[in-house]
Amino acid sequence: MGVGVLLAVVGAILTFAVRANTTVINLPIAGVILMIAGGLLIWHGSKGHRRKRIITREEGPNGVTNTVRQTIEERDID
Repeated sequence: MGVGVLLAVVGAILTFAVRANTTVINLPIAGVILMIAGGLLIWHGSKGHRRKRIITREEGPNGVTNTVRQTIEERDID
């Protein structure tokens, strides 16, 4: 999430504080793009991580084979 904040801050500086003119790149547009990318990274980082594990095992008492399928969903919140 720290990279997202960094991108948003650099983008805001390029958009609102830098008054230089270049022929190669439009700095305010680049700043807006960086702010959007930073916002998306912050949003993605705040959702947490989801993992899904599927466990399949066979249990066979007395020669009978049963397939048991278990789905575990875990969510990490940072």
